[in-house]
Amino acid sequence: MGAWDYGIFDDDTAYDFFDEIREDARTFFNSSFEKAINSDYLDYEDCHAVTVSAAYIDNFLNGTKFRNDNEDQEDETNVNLFNSLNKELILNDLKIPAVRALEKVISDNSELNELWSDNEELYPKWKQNIEDLIKRLKN
Repeated sequence: MGAWDYGIFDDDTAYDFFDEIREDARTFFNSSFEKAINSDYLDYEDCHAVTVSAAYIDNFLNGTKFRNDNEDQEDETNVNLFNSLNKELILNDLKIPAVRALEKVISDNSELNELWSDNEELYPKWKQNIEDLIKRLKN
């Protein structure tokens, strides 16, 4: 896993989705979850689309703050401002698909889970991070 860390935004891939989120966040979140739920095997990029989408929803619904490289930005690229910039969105109905998709990310049918499982030191922290996200979205 190189120099990456276990946080959702500690991998550059997490930042590849900002244009789509800025354009239509709800559609991006929903399609990320549906693609994951309907996949037999979840590839690396699709896993990140799920974790990023779930983090944005967690921020929106629960106010959870995430460490990210865009903390100085005052737009949707800063996940921690998403809830304040998008008050009109309705995202409660995406909690269940988010949980199902996140469960797929930490399953044996996930490339990201496979890669992280090779890192004995950080894998438990990464997995716990996703499990904590699942718990928050279940409430």
